[in-house]
Amino acid sequence: MDNEFSPTPFDSHLQNRTLQLLKTAIPYIPYPRQRLLATAVKIMELSRANSLFEQKEPALQMCEGMNTSNRILQMLDAIRPLCVEADQANIDMITNVLSMADIYNGMFSGQEDL
Repeated sequence: MDNEFSPTPFDSHLQNRTLQLLKTAIPYIPYPRQRLLATAVKIMELSRANSLFEQKEPALQMCEGMNTSNRILQMLDAIRPLCVEADQANIDMITNVLSMADIYNGMFSGQEDL
């Protein structure tokens, strides 16, 4: 895991040019006002996050129509690069178990009638 920041899809929905400009300005304003500006920026982000869930169509739906197992596999694949090596090994183990369970279920689905 490297220390580079890369925004998640959720972060991308919360950001806009104005918020980026305000965040960039925080270190350059007088110290006593930095807290106020940082808090205001976070309130604006919270407001944007709240508005994401007021829409009729989901703005963050990544895996619509997928079964639960596939959604979990995609989520684990997305968070894996953010983890340390030991956590990546655990994610790999969980991924393998879920994949094997899917194969097992696929092999024996529909055989209840026999």
